Amino acid sequence: MSKQWLQIILIWVAVLSASLFALTIAELELRFLVFSSIAAAAIAIVSIEHLISSRTKDTVRQQVYVSAGTIVILGTMTIVSLLS
Repeated sequence: MSKQWLQIILIWVAVLSASLFALTIAELELRFLVFSSIAAAAIAIVSIEHLISSRTKDTVRQQVYVSAGTIVILGTMTIVSLLS
């Protein structure tokens, strides 16, 4: 597994952990605000990492993978939140 995939998976795990924690928030509107903040933070982490390391190779690809995974995770958590 390449270093790029390790970083992507670590971000997905962080998104999953944060979204599971966000499910404990009682107010639904606040929960969705936290979900959107989690999504923004996931993309920002990838952008900052590439800015600091000055590596431009596969930046967009990594952002797409992180975004897609984040959307799937948060979409699932939104459905779970609405069903409960």
